[in-house]
Amino acid sequence: MSSPYRIDERSITEHLLELAQRGNQPFTQRLHPDIAGVLGVRLPDLRALARRIVRSGSWPAYLEEAERGEHPREEDFMEARTLQGLVLGMLPVNDFSDYLTHLSRWVRVIHSWSVCDSFSLPQPKKLLREYGPELWAFFLPYLQRSGEYEVRFGIVALMQYFIDDEHIDELLRHYLAVSNEGYYVRMALAWAIAECYTFYPTETHPYLAEKRFEPWVHNKAIQKICESRRIDPDTKTLLKALRIKASK
Repeated sequence: MSSPYRIDERSITEHLLELAQRGNQPFTQRLHPDIAGVLGVRLPDLRALARRIVRSGSWPAYLEEAERGEHPREEDFMEARTLQGLVLGMLPVNDFSDYLTHLSRWVRVIHSWSVCDSFSLPQPKKLLREYGPELWAFFLPYLQRSGEYEVRFGIVALMQYFIDDEHIDELLRHYLAVSNEGYYVRMALAWAIAECYTFYPTETHPYLAEKRFEPWVHNKAIQKICESRRIDPDTKTLLKALRIKASK
């Protein structure tokens, strides 16, 4: 095993353990009841550490170590996986193909909703302008993967970057075709449908009026839409009438 990556004269594990001292492990663990290695490091602290890694210029060495995954089992912290995603959301994209390779390697180690949802593209407007079709083609196949968090990653990434005039109709069709029944997939679908409705109600409403999604996702999406301050009271009343009642 090679010597560990260090920044500011400390390993990533040492940084995480130090940051955990001012975190909230019990609270974070309650949000991730089935996940091992939860330290409770605050997301702003993880972002600050990711920023230091990127600004130091040593991020290639950091990613090389993170992707090898050589840490002992007792050091397999959830926050280490989050940190890897945050670094990928900040680094300069000089080689787009190489960037997608790093991103796909990280997606394979996502094991919780918070690790998944922490990701965002670096300079998204620039990347979407230069590589929009390639990003669409990269994210889309994740909707049909077998892993629960791979599918959630695809749903959330497409929601973040492709709810727009060009993609809304196709996006809704692809969301409807998602077959993974994992809890965190269904929650992500409901969230994404609510976002689609918020920005494109005309295109999204038929999916709810015709009850095209399975009942749980359908009802949860309506709940999320009705929780939004962007939706007017009359529309909320209309949507609530479309909820699917549980069969007796």
